[in-house]
Amino acid sequence: MKNIIKNLMMTVFVFVSVFMIISCGGGSGNEVRISGSTSVSPVISKLAASFETTNPEYKIIIESVGSSIGIRDTIENNNEIGMASRNVKPEELQSVNNIVVCNDAIAIVANTSSDVEQISSDELLALYMENKPVLNVSKAISREDGSGTRGAFAELTGVAEDSALPQTVEILDSTGKVKTAVANDEQKLGYISLGSLDDTVKALKYSSDGIDYVVPTVENVKNGTYILYRPFNLVIKKDAELSEGAKAFLEFCKTDEAKTIIIENGYIPL
Repeated sequence: MKNIIKNLMMTVFVFVSVFMIISCGGGSGNEVRISGSTSVSPVISKLAASFETTNPEYKIIIESVGSSIGIRDTIENNNEIGMASRNVKPEELQSVNNIVVCNDAIAIVANTSSDVEQISSDELLALYMENKPVLNVSKAISREDGSGTRGAFAELTGVAEDSALPQTVEILDSTGKVKTAVANDEQKLGYISLGSLDDTVKALKYSSDGIDYVVPTVENVKNGTYILYRPFNLVIKKDAELSEGAKAFLEFCKTDEAKTIIIENGYIPL
């Protein structure tokens, strides 16, 4: 009889423990869960690493799943903070508040061996929407539906703003995959966050009128000559009771130290 009672008590203990772990999202009270944009996550990861150095009692856990999923996670209480690399939609703002951490340019990128150096808005539309080779480039790459970078790119360039992309456009689900695809094929062209640009691909000059071509740089965004840029947002659920770690991290993102990290990594401070 004693053994039966003991086994029952152990079963209840295990059940309660598992329930508590699931209810807490698999983490401790000192963990701050952030999910969302694959474009925003690199700079947030840099900020988190610096934050954890001076706040070792907290652990920032970051998951790159796309802007729309990150916002949905926030609304459904699957994270404390979401990341979005686009403007937050009016219907989303009914459930969340957004905090702009910085701005970021969208760079149109080509293979480093390609002789393409610039592209106009008309050429971009021809390549993406009409499957017409331009400037010795014949293959267009876009991000997946729900990507903040894709949403901002469509809004800023008119590519697939009001319609689906043709089946000829290759769809990839992360910034890294776009860079790798372009780096491995001279015929491919894509777009990525300027802050994620490295020497594996090259950024093209862009012109909205076919006359003035502008290279994507922080300075050109600041002076208003490069127009393909968008905000990097963190979102929190309205009326949510944030953990102390989440509150502390959001405050850190407003500091001069955070601004320095943002600048050093190629993003545009507010």
